Amino acid sequence: MAEKKKANKKQADKGAEKAPGGRMKLIILLVILLLLLAGGGGAAYYFLWYGKSADEPEASAEASSEAAPAPAGQTEEGAAAIPVAGPLIYHKIESLTVNLSPGGPVRFLRVSLTITTPNQAVTTAVDKHMPMLRNDILTVLAAQEYAALNTPEGKDTLRESLRQTLVRLLARTSEPSDIRDVLFNELIMQ
Repeated sequence: MAEKKKANKKQADKGAEKAPGGRMKLIILLVILLLLLAGGGGAAYYFLWYGKSADEPEASAEASSEAAPAPAGQTEEGAAAIPVAGPLIYHKIESLTVNLSPGGPVRFLRVSLTITTPNQAVTTAVDKHMPMLRNDILTVLAAQEYAALNTPEGKDTLRESLRQTLVRLLARTSEPSDIRDVLFNELIMQ
């Protein structure tokens, strides 16, 4: 009987040793399982939310490029060659001074311009063809009348006329011509 008690005691000791070891393994497995689930959930969240917001600007840019007509002087093939529009780039053009059209006292107009475009290639083309662009801009400015330029509508008309002139000239030279706006940095009439 003493032997049975010793055998039972040994089995109890072995059971006691197995229980904490078994529990420890179970806890480690549960922690690993929870870490895997948390990692998978984090990855799913990242791809669903951040992946979606990263795709939205491309989708909206594609939608706007499909909806917008091609700039003046460009064919559909030319519009397809333009890279996807990004943020606007501001490119300053040096100041220009001209005599305004006759019809009274001698008047001068000094203008400093900035063009806006989403395409870096447009700014390169503007710099490349600046002598030709400057010549035609001076012609447009010299044809203006003082009384017309003295109104907000006259200034807006001049801005649009300058934009169309630049787009037409760049398209004629087979350069990208996606000029969104022409802005006045300085407009002095004297």
